[in-house]
Amino acid sequence: MRSVSRAGLRYASSYFLETWKLVPLILLAAVIACQLGVVAAQVAMNYWRNDFFQSLQDKNWTEFVRQFWVYILIAAALITATVYQKYFAQWLTIHWRDWLTQRFLDLWLANANFYRARLKPKSEDNPDQRIAEDTYKFVSHVISISVGLVGATVTLGSFVTILWIISQSVPVTLFGEERVIPGLLVWILVLYSAAGTLLAHMIGRRLIPLNFEQDRREGDFRFGLMRVRDNAEEIALLNGGAPERRELNSRFKMLAENWYALMARQKMLNFFTEAYKHSSLYIPYLLLAPLYFSGGIQFGAFMQAGSAFAQVRGALSFFVTAYEELSELIAVTQRLSRLENDLGTAQEIEPCIPSENREGDVPRLRIAQLRVLDPTERDTLGQLESLNLARGEEFKIAGPSGSGKTSLVKGIAGIWPYARGDVASNLERTLVLPQRAYMPLGTLKDAVSYPMTRDEVDDDIAQAALRDVGLAALVDNLHDKTIVERLSGGELQRLSVARALLYKPDLLILDEATSALEWTAQCQLGNLVRERLPDTIIIETSHAE
Repeated sequence: MRSVSRAGLRYASSYFLETWKLVPLILLAAVIACQLGVVAAQVAMNYWRNDFFQSLQDKNWTEFVRQFWVYILIAAALITATVYQKYFAQWLTIHWRDWLTQRFLDLWLANANFYRARLKPKSEDNPDQRIAEDTYKFVSHVISISVGLVGATVTLGSFVTILWIISQSVPVTLFGEERVIPGLLVWILVLYSAAGTLLAHMIGRRLIPLNFEQDRREGDFRFGLMRVRDNAEEIALLNGGAPERRELNSRFKMLAENWYALMARQKMLNFFTEAYKHSSLYIPYLLLAPLYFSGGIQFGAFMQAGSAFAQVRGALSFFVTAYEELSELIAVTQRLSRLENDLGTAQEIEPCIPSENREGDVPRLRIAQLRVLDPTERDTLGQLESLNLARGEEFKIAGPSGSGKTSLVKGIAGIWPYARGDVASNLERTLVLPQRAYMPLGTLKDAVSYPMTRDEVDDDIAQAALRDVGLAALVDNLHDKTIVERLSGGELQRLSVARALLYKPDLLILDEATSALEWTAQCQLGNLVRERLPDTIIIETSHAE
């Protein structure tokens, strides 16, 4: 719990203090100011209740009508403060969420952490959904609870004085004598609220792990649905609807099991909070009724005391009513903290084979005693004794499937953390074309320009590259956002080769990048790459010896 509190304070303090920007502080001040306005209007409403109900008791028509106009003014102020409090809170939510999202995206996308973090045996599930959903939940819960706490504190300070004064006129009989206990109503409220908070914690503490687990299982189910969507063609060709349905049903069943446990615990907490809330509505009236019927207190003061009691009870019982939201906040903070730790650990992993510029000005790559290990670091997945390539030279890694070719590619590219060896290189731009060509979101031009942006490549140059790799039929669809989804595996591989022509890397690694094409097309694309990239060092994997 302490580590969770530290993580939550870090996310808040970094946003409000370390960014040194006025917008967060101005928005926070606006939210608090509106909340104070709400409390001020409630205090005015409480005093109005005294005057209004006293006018009823006195049957004073003129005062009764005047109090209606006073009520309209107080209600207008209360409505305005409430609306703008929510408005500024929403503004602060999106601004803070933007900052927190950027923070996690920087961690996730830096130095291939999104890949390395997956290699940990107990890494956080579905980091993409943690960034998309939990950042929003964290910010919204923190703002909601913080604003509620500020309101409860100010309300307590504002109304406890009223109750304390009223308590002076509430005598109690002790040992046959009437005595006035200073602040009697206040002390009753303190004991009542303390007991309620303790019982709420005992009943609701199980909500924290249940909420944590529920969001994890919700994420697993959504991930399964996304997998079906992203691999729709392959699943359809394999007639895999039935097994996919079984897997999705299994994930949903696990989700539902935890949901039922969450329902049961929330039901227990809701029974208590509702009973607690309604039982407290009439306590002040029961306590003050004897005094009122005996004529010791006026009707207006009687109603004012009931209203003040309710306000103070709500302030003192803040954590009872907010317990469920607080449990969700703790669970969300735990998940974000674990994700941050996973990404931080991945960030600290040194490059598997540090690249050093020891080769002067001539582009060169030297590798000695490269061993790529499995995550246990006991078994060797692939090895390369020596390699010495200068500008424009080529090297082929050949071997049967499963011989470790792709593992060597990961080691040479520097993304696999379990590798040993020595690399000397002064190459700045490296591009790896895997067997399964990746396509980013966006248009055809976004795909062919990747990893550059569309603005870095002119349309005519991109169209020329598509023609060169045999995709002339696509040149008129350069800004189409749906065409990429309809391309075959071979067309996607041609598209990835076009990327290499545009990117012009110093080192190009082709990991069976044209294996979906016929042999003639493979040879044509290979010759095209060598012709257009004469200064590029090329490493190619192949099944052929």
